[in-house]
Amino acid sequence: MSISITTSLPRTTAPAKPRAVVAKARIPLYIYAVSLASLLTVIGILWDISWHRSIGRDKFLSPPHILIYLGAIFAGLFSGIQVLWNSFRPSDVLKSSLVKVWGLFYSSLGALFCIWGAIAMLTSAPFDDWWHGAYGLDVTILSPPHTLLGMGMLFLDFGACVSVSKYLNTNEAVIGAQYPQGRQVALLQFLFIVCASSLLCMLYTLGTDYLHIRGMRSGLFYIVASFITLLFLPAFSRVLRMKWGMTAITLGYFLITGAANWILPIFPAEPKLGPILAHTTHFQPAPFPLLVFIPALMMDIVMQRSKANDWVKAALLSVSFVLILAAIQYPFSGFLIESPGSRNWFFGGNSWYYALSPDAPFRYKFHPNNIVPFSVLAQGLGLATLVGFLNARLSLRWGRWMQSVQR
Repeated sequence: MSISITTSLPRTTAPAKPRAVVAKARIPLYIYAVSLASLLTVIGILWDISWHRSIGRDKFLSPPHILIYLGAIFAGLFSGIQVLWNSFRPSDVLKSSLVKVWGLFYSSLGALFCIWGAIAMLTSAPFDDWWHGAYGLDVTILSPPHTLLGMGMLFLDFGACVSVSKYLNTNEAVIGAQYPQGRQVALLQFLFIVCASSLLCMLYTLGTDYLHIRGMRSGLFYIVASFITLLFLPAFSRVLRMKWGMTAITLGYFLITGAANWILPIFPAEPKLGPILAHTTHFQPAPFPLLVFIPALMMDIVMQRSKANDWVKAALLSVSFVLILAAIQYPFSGFLIESPGSRNWFFGGNSWYYALSPDAPFRYKFHPNNIVPFSVLAQGLGLATLVGFLNARLSLRWGRWMQSVQR
């Protein structure tokens, strides 16, 4: 019996594994850096658009450009340092939680997205400066250098989401089981909301040509809004594991865009590039943000209460989003354009591009071409629902993939 006792004692090694896993779940500095970078870049792009609408002339190192470049530098630099640190100080536990790149480097999946996004953004900077010198002022948001910049920003923001989701998944499996209300999980959820809201804001900004106020009475607006929103929100909701995840992300988008609209007009700005038809004295805000948090609230309720499979959930999510968005944005667009109550600091209904005549006949009313017959609008809403259904089903599927990311 003495032999059996002594041979069993050395085998008590169980506590070693939880310590290793918990250590792996700690939040590294680069997670905070890429979350901040995603926010800086989207604020910079909103400021840059207002700069073009208010001043016109910009330089390579204009303040909005510097903010965008800082976001790219933060994300690329901190992600790169994290990769080098993991590569030259590897351990078996560390290797199991990272992706091997080129047979030499160890990186998280999210850090790779951030690095490539930062490289694309910084490459677009001299390209954009040359483009302006060769062709003058951009007449569209998606010029070639802006397209490269936009793709880089999307990669960066998505990489930040993936980076945070890795630690959310790890904490869900380990720390969350012991401390379900722990501060670390709540902090990770907050960082993910920041990154996801920034990504949603970027997507809506890139789709400005279709998601403008005067398009809210045609079907194309709802098709594009459905395509963008339902491709991402259901997936992000699954990663967050929050009761009101989609509502929180869309509220984050609303606050980011709204804050830019409310803060920028406080500061003076005058046009410096002709033609100058309207004399403006302060920064002109972007259009009032979309009220997507209202249909997102219903989508969260669907996710909470529906016990059906993902195909049925996708259909319910799409119908809820399209119908509620149309019921809200259609009349709200009339208020923003036609009502004197919108011509104030909060709603920005009196905002105007300086190169357009302030006496334009349709400044405060819809052009007939902006309003389609009800039958045509109904067809557009039907197509938007179909597009939303397919994208929501895809989103629910790759949301499960994001729930499993631990590298």
